[in-house]
Formats: sequence, C-alpha cells, structure tokens
Amino acid sequence: MTKDMIKKRMIQYIYIAIGVILLDFGFYFFTNPANLVFGGMMGISILLEPYYTQLGSWFTNSIFLFIANGIALVIGGIMLGKDFFLKTIFSSLFSPLIVFVFERTCDPNYFLKEVSEGGYYLVALCMSIVTSGVGLGIALKNNGSTGGLDVIQKIMSKYMHIPYSKTMYFTDWVIVLISGFSFASGFSYHIEIVLYGIVGVYCIALLIDTIVLRAKVRRTAYIITDHPIEVRNMIYEKTDRGVTFVDAYGGYTGNKKTMVICTMEKNEAYKVREYLIEIDPNAFCYISTTKEIVGDYA
Repeated sequence: MTKDMIKKRMIQYIYIAIGVILLDFGFYFFTNPANLVFGGMMGISILLEPYYTQLGSWFTNSIFLFIANGIALVIGGIMLGKDFFLKTIFSSLFSPLIVFVFERTCDPNYFLKEVSEGGYYLVALCMSIVTSGVGLGIALKNNGSTGGLDVIQKIMSKYMHIPYSKTMYFTDWVIVLISGFSFASGFSYHIEIVLYGIVGVYCIALLIDTIVLRAKVRRTAYIITDHPIEVRNMIYEKTDRGVTFVDAYGGYTGNKKTMVICTMEKNEAYKVREYLIEIDPNAFCYISTTKEIVGDYA
C-alpha cells in the first residue's frame, strides 16, 4: 500500500471510531436506561439484560456485546470470507470496548436523571435517534460496519438471495416487535415501547440516508426538446449548471429530438420549469428527486 492509501485508510478508521463512539454514547446514556429498542445487537442486549444479569453483576451489556459480536464475527469470517472478517473486526470489538469503558467510569443516568417524568422518554428517544443515526451514518459513509447483527443480515442476504436492505429492516422490525412482550408479572404487551421503537428505526434510517447519501436531496430535470441549444443556454444563465445532451427518438412518430439532462437544487428546478415554457412550450419535461450524487454535478 502507498502512503496515500495508508493515510486514507487511517482517516477512514478515525471516522469509523468517531461514529462508533457516538453510537455507544447514545446507547449507554439514553437508549439503554430508557429500555428503548431499535433493533441490532444492542437492541437484543436490552431485551436479554434482565436474564443475563442474573449470572452476576459482572455480566453487563459490554460483556454480552463482546460475546455476541465475537460469535457473529467468527461466523461471518467462515461464511463471508476473510476480507469481510478483516473489515468487520475493528468495529465488532471496538464498540463493546467503548461500552465497557462507559460502564466502568460513568453513571448511565447522568443526563436523564434531571429530566422530568413527562419528558423522560421524549428526550431519550430524540437523543437516541440523533446519536445512533449520526454515528451509524458516519461509520457507514466510511465503509465501516458496526458488526454484530450486520453479519447475520449479510449472511441472510447472501444465502437467501434477499436484498441486504430488506434483511436489515426485517431483523430490526422483528426485534422491535418482540420488545413489547413482558413476562415480569404475567404476560403483557407494551405497545408504547413498540411505537417508540418504530419511530426510532424510521428516523435513524432517514438520518443515515441523509449522511451517507451526501446529506442533500436534489432534482434532476429531463427535457425532451427541439431546441436543445436554447434550453442549454437558459439553464446556464438561470442556474449556472452543466447539462448533458442525449439523442432521443419518438416511439410513435420516429422524429429525432434531444434530451437535455441537468441536476440542480430544488429551487433552481422551479426556475427551469418556468422559463422552459417560454423557450419551447411543446417540450416534454419531467423532474425527479435525486438522492445520491457521485462526482461534480455543477
């Protein structure tokens, strides 16, 4: 590896570490104290905490995560290969290590103890969403993984031929739905906890998409016209954006036309649509939402 590649890889690991620390911060100080479950291995640890803590005070969340992530890591190495193992080992072990440090040095109720009873779950939910969403987004944007349940999801995707996004949502939703069951004093189901989990999973996914997919939704205009030069000049003048010409043919008439493609900000799309009517009233135009852009779109 060259020096530049090593430097790039180190920067990636620094960002992944920051993302993992932020995720663990939210888990330890907000998610776990409020017993909120958003899926993943951390969600499973919250569900099983009343049972494994009976083994002794030494068996904490971090110990469970070390064991669970370690088992998942070994399984992933066997079923997904050495490359996956090497990419996942850092986050799989670093995340429970940070939780372990928090457990030995910090009071888990440090931030929530001053919150009023009425706002307790709202504050815990909002802070959990922000820390989890931003933390996971930073890690994923730098090709990182939090390990744990990610391994199981990728194994399901590979061997069951299911898109990874579907396995991820399926496992998270199942864990959230299970979180409503309680057997402490007879059987009961707490819909409130499930609703918090559903809101959390949805909002965290939105935050991750926002961070990983360049944090800003834009618009792409597709304009089929007989006056491509005039349309291009109008876009240059009104938005200062570049355009792409694509040859197009009418399916019914066979007439040759030109498609002008341009990606722009939302407010710029409104300008283009307005001025296009003046230049070519017969132009066919549709504008779509663009979530991910790679390269310079200006």
